[in-house]
Amino acid sequence: MTEPPGVAASGAHAAAAGTNYGIISTGDGATIDSRTVHLPAEAFTAPAEVVAAGGLTNLPAPRSPVFVGRQADMAELSSAMSDGPPMTPSVVHGLGGMGKSTLALHYAHHHRSRYNPIWWIPAETPSGITNALTDLAARLNPDASLTTTSSAEGAAWALNWLQTHEGWLLIFDNAESPGDLESVIGPLTTGRHLITSRRATGWHRLAKPLALHTLPSEAAVDMLTRIIEADDIGDTGDIEDSDASSASVLERIAAELGHLPLAMEQAAAYIQYTALTPDAYLERLRRHPARMFAASAPTGAAGESDNHRTVARIWQLSLRAITAEAPLAGEILRTFAWFSSEPVPRDVAHALHADPIMVDEALALLHTYSMITLTRRTFTIHRLVRAVTRTPDPADPNRAAGAIISAQQQAEQALRRSLPDDPLSNVDGWARWRDLLPHIHALTDLISPEQDTEDTAAICLPASVFLQREGNADQAVAYAQRAVTAFAGLRGPDDPTTFAARSFLASALRAAGDLERAVPLHLRNLADRERVLGPDHPDTLVARSNLALSARPEGRGTRRPRTAPAQPRRLRTHARSRSPAHPQRAGESRQFTSVGR
Repeated sequence: MTEPPGVAASGAHAAAAGTNYGIISTGDGATIDSRTVHLPAEAFTAPAEVVAAGGLTNLPAPRSPVFVGRQADMAELSSAMSDGPPMTPSVVHGLGGMGKSTLALHYAHHHRSRYNPIWWIPAETPSGITNALTDLAARLNPDASLTTTSSAEGAAWALNWLQTHEGWLLIFDNAESPGDLESVIGPLTTGRHLITSRRATGWHRLAKPLALHTLPSEAAVDMLTRIIEADDIGDTGDIEDSDASSASVLERIAAELGHLPLAMEQAAAYIQYTALTPDAYLERLRRHPARMFAASAPTGAAGESDNHRTVARIWQLSLRAITAEAPLAGEILRTFAWFSSEPVPRDVAHALHADPIMVDEALALLHTYSMITLTRRTFTIHRLVRAVTRTPDPADPNRAAGAIISAQQQAEQALRRSLPDDPLSNVDGWARWRDLLPHIHALTDLISPEQDTEDTAAICLPASVFLQREGNADQAVAYAQRAVTAFAGLRGPDDPTTFAARSFLASALRAAGDLERAVPLHLRNLADRERVLGPDHPDTLVARSNLALSARPEGRGTRRPRTAPAQPRRLRTHARSRSPAHPQRAGESRQFTSVGR
C-alpha cells in the first residue's frame, strides 16, 4: 500500500492514512473504518503480558478534607486489608451518611504506594461495575483500542488481567447487592477487594463485614468546628475565639444530628456558607427540620447544590427501594420514629400487622438497608433517622403529612397495646414497664398535650402508677395530671374514667408529699362519685378508702394540709388494710384496668 506523504505505518499489518472516508483493509482480517474498529483476537496483547503503568488509579478526591474520629475504624480496616496471602474481601457497611465511602477513600489514598492499580468502581448497578472494569481495561492497555470494544468484552479483558497480576485494589462503592459482586470477586484471588454498602446482611459468603458507627461526641464537634472555620467569615462565625457557650451549641447541634458524619458536614457547610451563628442554625434546625435536613451549601463554580449528598435525599432513595419491596417496612419505620432511640422490643412491632412473618421480614429488610439495627429481641432506630422520618415533606411520598399523622396514631396504639396489665401488683410486668418507659417518655414529649387522644391518656395513666411505684413521684404527678386533663376534655368531668384518673393523680400527689393538693382532690373525687354513682358504688367505696389513707401520718417529710378534715369512723375502717387482697385495693386495681384498656 502506498503511504501518503508525511504519514508512516507502524509496521507489518499496519495501515496509515492522512485522510480516509472509507474502509482500509490490512490483509490480515482486520478492517478499520471512520466509525468503528474491528480487530481479530490475535491483535490484542495477552492480558498477562501487559504491565500496569505506575500509580494507575481513578480515585476521586475526598469530598471533604476534614476526616476526624476514625482512627480506630481505619486501624481495623487496615488490619483486615493487610498484606499477605489473599484474604476475604472486607465490606464496610452502615447507614447512609455514616461515612463509608469517605473511610474507603481515605484508606485508598493513604495506601497508594501499596497497591497498583487502585480502581474505584461505582457498584450500585451491574452495568456500573461492567463499565468501570471496561475503563480499567482501556487504561491498562490503551494501545489495544479497548475503548471501542463492547463493555462486556472490555470487562472480560480487565478480569483476565486481574487474574494474572498481583498487588491491585478494587473498591466497590455503595454496592446494592452481594449477588452483583459474586461473579466478579469470586475468581479473583491475587489482589484485594474493598466494598462499601448500606446493606448490613447477605455478605457472609462473600466478605467480612465491618460495621461503621457514628462519630464520638468530641470528634463530631471537631468536625463541625473545622468546616465552619474553613474560611474567615468574621466574628459571626468564628468558633475558636468564642467562649465556652459556642462549643456547647456545637455539642447540641451534633447531638441533634445524632453525630452522623454527613449530617454534620452538611450542617457545618451550610453554617459556613450562610455566615449563620451556630445558635441561629440550631434554632432553624429545630423549627424547620424538613427544610434543614434537605438544605445544602452550593458547590462548584456554577453554584449548583449537591442535592444527592444530603441526608434527606440519601434516605429518600433508600426508603423508595424499601417500600417498593415491602410497604409494611416503611410503615414500621414511620411508626417507630415516634419512639425513643433506645431498643424497642420486637413484639411491639407485631401490633401493626396480624401476620408476624410479614413483620419479621419487614424488620429484616430495614436492617438490611441499615435503617434500623436488629437483634433477636429488639430493634433500634438512629436518632436522626427518627427525626427525618417523622418530619413531613411534600417532596417525599413516604413522608406526606397524612402518612406522618397516621404513623403518630399507630405509634400510640401500638404502645398502648403493649403495656402490661396493672402496674400496681403485676410483678411479672415490671421489667416490661422498664423497657417501655423510654418510649413512653419520647412519645409523650413529641406530642403536645393539645393533641392528646384517649390512647395518649391511657398510656400516661398507667405510666404514672408505675413511676409512683418506682419512687419517681414528680414524673408520676405530671403523667397523672396529663391523663386527667385529657380524659376530662375527651369524656367530660363526670365520666367514671375521669374520676379514676383524678384518683390516681391524688395518690401521686400524696406519694410526692403534697397533701395540700392531694386531700382536697380526694374529697372532690368522693363527692363527685357519691353524686354520680351513688354512696354504695364500689368506686365510691374506693374513693372513701383513698381519702382515709390521705389523712394518715406519713412521716416527718410529708407536707400536711393547713386544716386536716376530721375523718369519720367509716373512713378509718376502710383504711385498716391496704394489702393487694383487700377489697378496696382490689377495687382500685379493677378500676385501673378499666381505664388502661
